[in-house]
Amino acid sequence: MDWKLTKSLYILVFLIINLSLVFMLYNKQQDSVKKIESTPNVLEETDIDVSAIPEHEPMKLNVLTGEAEDFENVEGIDEDDIEMTNANHSITVEFGEGDQAPAMDRESLEQYKAESVYRGKEYEYDEVMSNGNRMIFNQQFEDLPIFNHESARLVFRGEGEEAEAYEQAHLKNLRENSYSTPVAVRDPKQGVIDLYQRDRISEEAVIENARLGYYVILNDGEQVMLRPKWEFRILDQGVEKTIYIDAISETEDIIESE
Repeated sequence: MDWKLTKSLYILVFLIINLSLVFMLYNKQQDSVKKIESTPNVLEETDIDVSAIPEHEPMKLNVLTGEAEDFENVEGIDEDDIEMTNANHSITVEFGEGDQAPAMDRESLEQYKAESVYRGKEYEYDEVMSNGNRMIFNQQFEDLPIFNHESARLVFRGEGEEAEAYEQAHLKNLRENSYSTPVAVRDPKQGVIDLYQRDRISEEAVIENARLGYYVILNDGEQVMLRPKWEFRILDQGVEKTIYIDAISETEDIIESE
């Protein structure tokens, strides 16, 4: 056997494999570049208004895990003054006569939650989802809101000048999932393109607001899992929509709030 020839053949095959891998990687990168470069062109071909979308800031996010708070075990919670609901994972506090109920305005509620609500400083006002009779505060994780889920919300209700009651749920031990790694957040404009190409919005849609946060995708009563999502507030052909699209993957389902 000619070992020199065999060795040369092995080296040649190895080089061919490496070149093939490099070529495949290059093509993949070029496809990604073309997709990004084509985004403005797709938007320019429609009348979709994306002027309200904030400038994209590159960052990486991961899937989160946590647990639902059991209020029965929270020190300082008086069961005589509140109603435990949802297997003790949420509470309802009603303001009766003689109670110092906060006014139903943002400033008063901000002060009340900071001083009188369990871990109240972890919640931030949700201007998109609040209205005059229902003021919503979302729990935060590293300055990003947890969207549209009762397991991480503080909600004040009241039809008059003062709040009549508030409902609270809380997630504890929030942390990045140890079985996945942080992934670059997608440009929200690419999310708009996905919505258009999947026929979820028309070419005349107006994107009124876009914000980044987390969405609860699994809640079994104890363990909770959250994914990074873009929340889009959209006016489309006279209809207001709130749509959530995954911020780190193109393959996840699109969720439209009722």
